[in-house]
Amino acid sequence: MFIVLGGGLLIIIIAVIVSVISSVVSAVAADSDIES
Repeated sequence: MFIVLGGGLLIIIIAVIVSVISSVVSAVAADSDIES
C-alpha cells in the first residue's frame, strides 16, 4: 500500500518537475527570441 502510494507520489513529483522545467525553458527561449 505504502509502496504503491509512494510510487504514485514519486511519479507526480517527477511530472511536476518536468512541467516546471519545460515552462522555464520555454520562457528562456521566448526571452532569447525577443532579445535577438
